[in-house]
Amino acid sequence: MGKLFYGTMTGNTAIVAEGIQSALAELVDEARCIDRASAEDLRACDFLILGGSTWGDGELTDDWVDFLPQLDNIDFSGKRVALFGLGDQVGYTYNFVSAMRILYDKVKERGGTIIADRMPTAGFDFAHSESVIDGHFIGLVLDEANEPDLTAERIVAWAEVVRQQVKVPAGTL
Repeated sequence: MGKLFYGTMTGNTAIVAEGIQSALAELVDEARCIDRASAEDLRACDFLILGGSTWGDGELTDDWVDFLPQLDNIDFSGKRVALFGLGDQVGYTYNFVSAMRILYDKVKERGGTIIADRMPTAGFDFAHSESVIDGHFIGLVLDEANEPDLTAERIVAWAEVVRQQVKVPAGTL
């Protein structure tokens, strides 16, 4: 079983994390705020979901900022990691979900395999995001500020991609 770790400042991400865990109940047995996690908690999993919201000019939440140095002590080789990010495409159109890229880069740097990382940008209206590579988002993107009515639908669609990619034998993605 996998685990989901998230950062939050307002509680929106905690609610979304519960929805993701519910949608992937057969793969994720726990969702926990990163401020209550240790590096060992992440090391113990072969499948992880990491996420949070973007603040200011593309920054992680404070709890992720505090935990980030611990990621340098984790070998993500052999681990599959899916990412999710919350953002505000209207109020922060130039940094929309950009913080997700920080987690993406760190996991890749430490040898991990990112899955469900070619998610469409269609349906979003933003100027720039560091979390777009080759025209696709690098994980699940949600906008609770402007489109909360689309959250459940987006989680279900992304969860199916995750489910299919977790079933693929390691090393073949």
